[in-house]
Amino acid sequence: MSRSALLAHDRVRTLGNRRVLDGVSLTAAPGQRIGLIGENGTGNSTLLRLLAGADEPHAGTVVCPPELGFLHQEMPFDPASTIAAMLDDALRDAREDLAELDRLSGALTDTPRDAPEYVDLLAADGDRLDRAQTSDAWDADRRTEMMLAGLGLRALPRERRLASLSGATRASLVGRPPGTAAHGAAARRAHQPPRRRCGLPRGAFAWLAWGRGANEP
Repeated sequence: MSRSALLAHDRVRTLGNRRVLDGVSLTAAPGQRIGLIGENGTGNSTLLRLLAGADEPHAGTVVCPPELGFLHQEMPFDPASTIAAMLDDALRDAREDLAELDRLSGALTDTPRDAPEYVDLLAADGDRLDRAQTSDAWDADRRTEMMLAGLGLRALPRERRLASLSGATRASLVGRPPGTAAHGAAARRAHQPPRRRCGLPRGAFAWLAWGRGANEP
């Protein structure tokens, strides 16, 4: 499956009376590495939130590839949640798409082609199929296992709570959505780079580099 670029055009964001971002445009090709450097308070985090869709601009547009991931500065899950709950949350859209395709397929089979609702069902089925194909929903569970194996985390009990994991392990889980693991991220945004490598198993960094476009380990 081909990967699309991240495209941002003429983004504007104001906070109060201060224009933090003014006409920011950006193109990030799949596999490209881009660093964002700036002093505190100059709009670094604001730009990242806009690119991630976590904040809305006052003007401008952004087109995000479906496999785009976002590494939060703070863990966006309740520390009391389990690994299983986090994975279920990450896979929810893919599973809902497949369940809806099954429902629509059954409805189309049971509905006569000359029935008034048949055309609407057919259109809904086509739209949902496009969405599932874009995200490669059928392969999401396999990519989840691939991600966990690549990070050396597959042996972790799924009922283990996130609060019991090391900071590096939590970051590796929440920063790499399972649905993107097979393709590697076309672009990946982080609030700040990791300051040290400790906490991840041997081989995990080679696998992460592969996900960003390097050669397969």
